[in-house]
Amino acid sequence: MALFNVSVRAHLSETTVDELTASGLYFMQGAVDEEGSTRRRHHLRVQADNCDDAVERARQKVVDAGGDGSLVECGGPVFT
Repeated sequence: MALFNVSVRAHLSETTVDELTASGLYFMQGAVDEEGSTRRRHHLRVQADNCDDAVERARQKVVDAGGDGSLVECGGPVFT
């Protein structure tokens, strides 16, 4: 397993963000996704076997925390 960068484009409530960080995911709120939108691009780091698995794991974590997991993209593995 490797650590992958995943971005989630959504409007996440403070409660959802708290649940994501409590679940052990690295979380960073990004900039506004589109001009005039309340969506932001949030960045997560997810342990997974590949990008597809990372997207599915991130989507499930976001949905479990009460957020919208429809716009999730993998940015590739984290290199340390």
